[in-house]
Amino acid sequence: MTDQGKLPAKVIGFMAIAAIATACADISGPDFKDDEFVLDIAIMAADAALEDLGTWTLAFAFQAASTADVAGSIPGRPGGKHGAGHPLSGTRSAKFFDVDGQEQAEYDSLATERIEYESDVSGEVGREGWAAQISRTRSMTVTGLSGEETHRTRNGNGTEEITKSRHSREDETTRTYHMTGEFTYNDVVVPIPGSEPRYPISGTVTRKVTATHSAGDKTRTKSADITITFDGDETATIVVNGVEKEIDLTTKRGKYPLRPKKKTRGR
Repeated sequence: MTDQGKLPAKVIGFMAIAAIATACADISGPDFKDDEFVLDIAIMAADAALEDLGTWTLAFAFQAASTADVAGSIPGRPGGKHGAGHPLSGTRSAKFFDVDGQEQAEYDSLATERIEYESDVSGEVGREGWAAQISRTRSMTVTGLSGEETHRTRNGNGTEEITKSRHSREDETTRTYHMTGEFTYNDVVVPIPGSEPRYPISGTVTRKVTATHSAGDKTRTKSADITITFDGDETATIVVNGVEKEIDLTTKRGKYPLRPKKKTRGR
């Protein structure tokens, strides 16, 4: 063992600096900027919101207490395609209840007040500059259905895993993540299918995501808190770790869904 007491002060100083640098490298792993991380997480969350919107604007086609292949119906837009990848597929089950809380044998467009359903979905998705393999589970309660309803309210939660989340930029740099997360729907009020405009008029979706970025033998893990807020128009506000942007809810399949947050008068 080296006796540091016999080493010159300058050498000891160099050793200390080297030790600090090594420790920092071990902690930080491969470097990437916070703004890049925010954009990478935001596009994943925006794509999930568009996936939700695609299911919310479809007419119900449930069968009581059943499990069915959902490729081509839910989630995603009619036709079963989502982004640039393959059709999403999965299973769902549903239960129906009247205004008194009594379970029904099947969905009734006038007498059903509440639907409780669970679903899982997986598949490849892709948008400009991004591609991934996704897997999501959802547990949802839809209320406000009885009578001649005009809107439906959604509450629930779910989990997700996004593997091979590959993000490319114009400068030809690419980042790859493995993401896991959970999300909650809070009083999302959606017009019934066929209504115009068809966008959710209120409510939020909150997400907590942990993303691990790997480069060579180095890894770095960061977390994000996400809130998506609907207000009835063709955009939704998304906030990722305090950074605000907008999701264009009219975004076509495979296109980039984010844009800068518009400044409102008086701000």
